Amino acid sequence: MKTKLLLIGLLILQYSCNKKQETESQATRVESEKVKKEMIQLSDQYPAVAVALQEVELRADVSGYITNILFKDGQKVKKGQLLYEIDKSRYQATLKQSESRLKIAASNLQKVQRDMERYEKLREGNAIAAQVYDNALTDLRNAELEMMAAQGQVDNDLTNLQYASVRAPFDGTIGFSSVRLGALVNQGETLLNVISSNDPIGIDFFAGEKNLSKFRNLMEDKEGVIADSTFMINLPDGESHPYPGTLENMDRAISRETGTLQIRLHFPNPDQNLKPGLSTTLRVKAINGASVLTIPHKATMEQMGEISVFVIENDTAIEQKVELGRKFKDRVIVEKGLAEGQEIIVSGMQKLSNGNKVTTQNRNPE
Repeated sequence: MKTKLLLIGLLILQYSCNKKQETESQATRVESEKVKKEMIQLSDQYPAVAVALQEVELRADVSGYITNILFKDGQKVKKGQLLYEIDKSRYQATLKQSESRLKIAASNLQKVQRDMERYEKLREGNAIAAQVYDNALTDLRNAELEMMAAQGQVDNDLTNLQYASVRAPFDGTIGFSSVRLGALVNQGETLLNVISSNDPIGIDFFAGEKNLSKFRNLMEDKEGVIADSTFMINLPDGESHPYPGTLENMDRAISRETGTLQIRLHFPNPDQNLKPGLSTTLRVKAINGASVLTIPHKATMEQMGEISVFVIENDTAIEQKVELGRKFKDRVIVEKGLAEGQEIIVSGMQKLSNGNKVTTQNRNPE
């Protein structure tokens, strides 16, 4: 009888072990990781181009030969600085002629005015014919008109003489001269040079219409934008421009073809590292040192437009819908659906269904 009971006990023990092994063999082996919080900084990037906030083509306003060039190509110039001189001899001679005509007209006017004063006194005593008085009045008006015409000619000739000296309209950097000493230039046609302001300098880029409200808010908080270095740029060689920018203005309308809006920033440029036409990469800070929940992007599954992950609860895989935010590197921000410390499956999800038993075998266990 004892032998029989012992045999039954052994059979029960063997059955329990076999059942446990069968259960374990049915559990799917997966890798898991806990949801954690991270302090991150993220930026949106946009292709951008440097533009001069002031740029003017210098053209000859009078015709003549270039007699002097008073700058070096590419140098900085000050407002009012003399840059080119065009042959002044003809304009000086013309001015002298018009000044002489002005003196003659002034002398004639004085004579007619004296005559008119005498005729006024004679008229008071009815000692002059009406026709003579009317003719004198006409002569006075003609003399005044001749005086005005002579003065206008002097002003015009003086302006032409001044235009023979080409000066910088503002502080900036001048380019390479399009003409050389002795070249003949034509009024209103010949391009002499281009001058542009480089400090501060503009940075133009295009943003999608969905970001319109974001940039409008940033434009209203210029001091905060500078303090937080919200706008930074990378140069083509990968170096970062050391000064943050400010958002100055936006275009009047969104492009119907692209659905984007042109936006202009201002950046300090004391070292002249930024030149008009330079291609840059604009970085717009999106998340600044915020603590957010993150998970590996490979842990997510998408079906019918919905995103989900498998959460492990009591060795069971439970499918959980989530809402995700920005991606960065190989991870993604979790907006809704998970809590810090929850264990999620990051590998082996393809073999799972909701409610399956799992065992974890992590490569890098915490």
